[in-house]
Amino acid sequence: MTDRATFRRQLRTITAHFRRYPDRSAPTTRTLEFAFETNRDHSDAMAACLMLDASIRPGLDEWNVFGQEVWTRSFDRHRGKTVEQIINEIYPKETQA
Repeated sequence: MTDRATFRRQLRTITAHFRRYPDRSAPTTRTLEFAFETNRDHSDAMAACLMLDASIRPGLDEWNVFGQEVWTRSFDRHRGKTVEQIINEIYPKETQA
């Protein structure tokens, strides 16, 4: 089961790659595979969070994410939300009794 800490770690790892190598597609790694193969909610949230980060736009353009319906549908699903709002929606904080 994925949790918010895992989601944040995956998001940081993928974002770091795009910041370091804006002109190269991210290699297929276990982090990348897991980030998009966990479940639909997790995958959609990951795609939307990545698309919100303007600093990694060159890397995302290299992947052509803005031209792929699966990515744009994920983004549309979370339109108008911040990264923090997306994470809170997908992985609500546990309330203490």
